[in-house]
Amino acid sequence: MVFNWTFGKPKRAHLFDNEGDSFLPDLCRGQGLLAVVVISELLALLITVADSGLQHFDWVKLAKVSLLSLWIALLSAVVLCFANRLLSGIHHVGAAFLSFFLILLVTLFCGATSEAVMWWYSAPLVNREYNIWNVFEYLLLAAIPAGILLRYLYLQQQLRVRQRAELEARIQALQSRIRPHFLFNSMNMIASLIGSDPEKAERVVEDMSDLFRYALTDSQTLVPLREELSLCRRYMSLEKLRLGDRLSAKWEIGDYGEGVHIPCLTLQPVLENAIYHGIQLLQEGGEIFISVKRVNDRIEIVVSNPLHRALQQHKGNKMALNNVRQRLTAHFGPSAKVTAEPSESCYITRISYPIGW
Repeated sequence: MVFNWTFGKPKRAHLFDNEGDSFLPDLCRGQGLLAVVVISELLALLITVADSGLQHFDWVKLAKVSLLSLWIALLSAVVLCFANRLLSGIHHVGAAFLSFFLILLVTLFCGATSEAVMWWYSAPLVNREYNIWNVFEYLLLAAIPAGILLRYLYLQQQLRVRQRAELEARIQALQSRIRPHFLFNSMNMIASLIGSDPEKAERVVEDMSDLFRYALTDSQTLVPLREELSLCRRYMSLEKLRLGDRLSAKWEIGDYGEGVHIPCLTLQPVLENAIYHGIQLLQEGGEIFISVKRVNDRIEIVVSNPLHRALQQHKGNKMALNNVRQRLTAHFGPSAKVTAEPSESCYITRISYPIGW
């Protein structure tokens, strides 16, 4: 059986938002409590088998050990649940030691109470004395699995932190490849307009400043899909100023719902490729078709443009698509797909990724 420990729900708009990220799993929810119950029962079974063996398995002893272990485990889960806010504010090593101390404290309370209850009821019958050594045995039996579990959770947390740092560096490197390409092409566009239409070039500079402000967005950020589409419309308008009637666009935007995000500057490089390696190379120009729709729990985006043979051999086109593919995979996992293939008359790029991943 595999349990998915929940370490707090990150904000969807930012991949590396660590607010509320705790060293411990969320023991306030049913899934975490179920894991605690199963682990405590397995421990009780192990203790009973070690004591009585399989041939003379003692079901009564299993019931007693299960009751005590469940009592300790559930009470520890409640204590750690309420202490989670405090623990999340200190270093993970300190949180681990404090959690270990709280578990031992709960075990001491439960063990001492259990021995006191058994002494109270059995002493008049069998002249039973209060056995303090049983309490120390409970502490030892609780300390070993608690220490192993906390050590595992600590190593798991360190692994997540390392993976986040590596992923953050990779996404920033991929994003930095987009910005110079976008900048050079934009400067060329402005330069081509300065001589023929200075006023239009001035408007382009103003619009371009907004686009660059968007392009300099933190590479870790997932922006609303509607913002990305708005950026792409403005970018297409700027390119149309340069290409005139040679460039046209057809948009088919379906109802994809609220709360849908996408890495910033995902669609713009695809449209840029469609223009610079497709439309611009055709003397008569052409139309770019953009379709965005929701299919079940996925976003499906299709961009197609008239085919030019040079497009199939252009390395920049492959680099841009690989960049987009890697960034989507970094944010949404391996189920995110980016494919590009030529047909008889057009070049089709498809982007697909899950919603709420």
